[in-house]
Amino acid sequence: MCQDNYTTENRKGKHLKWEERKIIEHLYNIQEKSITKIAEELDRHRTTISREIKKGKVELLNTDYTTREEYDAKKAQQAYENNATAKGPKIKIAKDHELAQFIEKKIRQKYSPEVIAHKIRNRDQFETNIHWKTIYNYIDKGILMVDRDELTYGRYKKSKANKRQEKISTKVRKQGRRISDRPQEADDRTELGHWEMDLVEGKKGKGEPFLLVLTERYSRKEMIEKISSKKQKEVIRGLDRIERRMGVREFRKRFKTITTDNGREFWDYKSVETSITKSSIPRTKHYYADAYCSWQRGSNENLNKMIRRFIPKGRSFKEYSRNEIKRIQKWMNNYPRKIFDFKTSNDVYEKKLEAA
Repeated sequence: MCQDNYTTENRKGKHLKWEERKIIEHLYNIQEKSITKIAEELDRHRTTISREIKKGKVELLNTDYTTREEYDAKKAQQAYENNATAKGPKIKIAKDHELAQFIEKKIRQKYSPEVIAHKIRNRDQFETNIHWKTIYNYIDKGILMVDRDELTYGRYKKSKANKRQEKISTKVRKQGRRISDRPQEADDRTELGHWEMDLVEGKKGKGEPFLLVLTERYSRKEMIEKISSKKQKEVIRGLDRIERRMGVREFRKRFKTITTDNGREFWDYKSVETSITKSSIPRTKHYYADAYCSWQRGSNENLNKMIRRFIPKGRSFKEYSRNEIKRIQKWMNNYPRKIFDFKTSNDVYEKKLEAA
């Protein structure tokens, strides 16, 4: 008798058992159900089932000498046991379920393996220390019940391709200050007050809001303003809101320079520099990066990826209130950074501010 619905204990966050592998074998080979349907019946994530089937897939010969692929529960179980035993280097978390659950939880909370490894080293509750590269390896082997798709940066190996240092000859704006004119302190990241500014796009389409993002070069402190469109006037309104909240004098003190790309939304450099008081004293100085040189605003580019941990590409910002955007900003500024020996941007910013 064919059983269509299986009642299995909810084991989300735990490894697949032998009984579940036998069920997968029946559903996949006999009933020819899709990965999505199998995941639903076993109350598992689709990625877990997909990875499991790849692990146990075998090629069989038909009577007409053609071949077919099936899932072999025994092969998959053997692969799992090989990973979880002493064959090769000993798996550090094989018996430490609390540590494994801690790592999985932090990844789902959008922490990177580097930050997780640092937190493990500084917690007394864990006897085992683990390297961040090992966490990636455990994900790939299926030892941890998370997938690389849940990470902002799916791979830890950096590209060996050198950044283009030469300026690309192209038509650029003749007005406004160029990045080559920017103060040396901004280039060297030796003082506070030098910011990079960009727009983050949500869902494409008319009437869709954007995020105006500013990243402080020394501390990587982030400021995010939701604006109604990418028009120049909306960019200026976003800056004006920040100035009003901060105060005219404080804004001038904390925003010494702002660097942007050559996008049309930033062409009105005079308005970027003009205070809400319309004073003859500029509130900041605006500089343009060279065309096609996004690496000149590398801090902006990297933190834009961090925003995507919360708001996937293509998602409309209409779904997020200004308060929700500010909560994302707060999370980012309180996130431990490897570049700062796992201090937060807020820590670095405030310490530098006190020393100034």
